[in-house]
Amino acid sequence: MASKLNMNPPQSNAHPRSRGGLFRRFILPQILITAAAGTVGLLWEASQQRELDRKRMTEVATANATFLEQVKVPRSRHMAENLSVITGSRVGFFLPEQGLVEGWNWSAGERAIAELARQQEPRMVSQSKLRALCRPIADGRGSIVVIEPARPLFASSRSLSVIPLLGITLVAIAAAFLIARSVVGPLQKLAAAIASASAETKMQLPAPLTRRKDEIGILAHTLVEERDALLEEQKLRRDAEKMALLGQLATSLAHEIKNPAAAIIMHAKALEDRGAEPEGRLIREDGEHITSLVNQWLFVARPEPPRSSTTDLVTLIHSLKNKLRGLLEFHDCRLDIVAPPGLPIACDSQRIEQAFRNLIDNAIKAMPKGGTVIIELTKKETGNIAFTVSDEGSGFSEDALAHFGETFYSEREGGMGLGLALAKGVIEAHGGSLSARNHAAGGALISGTLKAPPKKLSR
Repeated sequence: MASKLNMNPPQSNAHPRSRGGLFRRFILPQILITAAAGTVGLLWEASQQRELDRKRMTEVATANATFLEQVKVPRSRHMAENLSVITGSRVGFFLPEQGLVEGWNWSAGERAIAELARQQEPRMVSQSKLRALCRPIADGRGSIVVIEPARPLFASSRSLSVIPLLGITLVAIAAAFLIARSVVGPLQKLAAAIASASAETKMQLPAPLTRRKDEIGILAHTLVEERDALLEEQKLRRDAEKMALLGQLATSLAHEIKNPAAAIIMHAKALEDRGAEPEGRLIREDGEHITSLVNQWLFVARPEPPRSSTTDLVTLIHSLKNKLRGLLEFHDCRLDIVAPPGLPIACDSQRIEQAFRNLIDNAIKAMPKGGTVIIELTKKETGNIAFTVSDEGSGFSEDALAHFGETFYSEREGGMGLGLALAKGVIEAHGGSLSARNHAAGGALISGTLKAPPKKLSR
C-alpha cells in the first residue's frame, strides 16, 4: 500500500523572485517612519528659520524706529527710499494724517500686506510671496513697516542645513531597503529551494543559507532536518508495509513450500545413494535453494535474535562451496577460498551460511560471462574475523552503493532486493559489519567482520 504522505509543498502562483507581502510589510513602515522624521525635521527647520527672520525684521524695524525718534527728520517718501537702500528691505511709514508713505512704487500686494501688518502689529504676517512686520514709533507719530520677499523652503541660505537633513533621510531609506532585502531575499531562496525539492530526495539548500548563523540559518537547518526526518519516516513506513505484506505471504507459503521441498531433497539424496549422483545432487541443491529462499523471506519478515554457537567459519565456507558446485559450474564461475585453517566464530551457522550464500550468489550474477569469486578470511588482533567477497564483474553503480543493504532495492531485472539486505542484516545481528565498494581495476568488493566466540562458549 503506497504511502499518502505528500512531500511536495504547495506551489505558489507568484514568481519565486517577486517581492512578496513580507517585503512590503517590512520596507513600507521603515520608509514611512523615515519620511515622517525627515518631514518633521524640515518643518522644524522652517519654523526655526521663520523665527530667525521675524527677529531680524523686528531688529530692522526697531533700529529704524529708534533712528527716527532720535533724528528729527521728515517721514517722507524720500526717507523711506533711503532706509530701504540701507536695510535691504522695503521700508514705509503709516502716518496719521497721510496713511501709507511708501518708498518707490509698491505693488498692490505689498500695499495689502503692509496694511495687514499694521492691523496685527507687532506680529509678522506672511503670504505666499511676501511677509511684513509693523512697529509703532515711540513718539506717537505713526508706525514703521518692513516688507521682505518670503523665502522658499529650500532657499539657498538654508541649503547648508536642509541638504544634510535630506541626505540623512535618503540614507535611512536606502538602509531600510537593504535591510529588508537582506531578510526577505534569503527567505525567497529558501522558499524556492523547498518548492523545487523532489519528494523522494533530500533537500539541498544554497550554501549562503546553510552558512548563516542567525535565525534564518536556524530555520533553514530546521527545515532540512525536519524534511529528512519526514523522508526517513516515509521510507520506514513503506518498508514496514512491504514487510507486513511479505510476512503474510511468507507465512502462508512457508508450509506449502517447505514440505514438498523436503520431500524433493529426500528423494534427491536417494538418487545420489543409488548411483545417480549428478542428477540427484542438482535436484537436491535446487530443493535446498528453494528452502533457503523461503527462510530468507521468513527472516526478513520476522527477524529473530540469532542462536549462537561456536562454528568454524572456514569449514562452513568450504561446505557451502560444495553445495554451490552445480550453480558455479552452470554459470562458468569458480570460487576460491583464501583462509588459514580454523577460524572459530560465535554465530547461528544456518543464518551465516545463508548470508554467505547470498553474497556468492550476488557475485555470480554480476559475472554473466563467468569469472572468479574470491573469499578471503583473516584473523584480526582482537580475535575477530575479517572477510572479503570479491568478483570480476562490472561493480556497483553509485546509486547501488548509496543504497547498499537497503531492503527491496535492486537494479537487477527481476531482483527482489532481499539478498544483500538479508546478508547485511544477518552480519549486523551477529555484532559484525558489512560494507561495499568497487575495485579500482573493476569488480565489486564486499568486506565485513564477525566476532570471535567468547571463551565460555564451547563447540
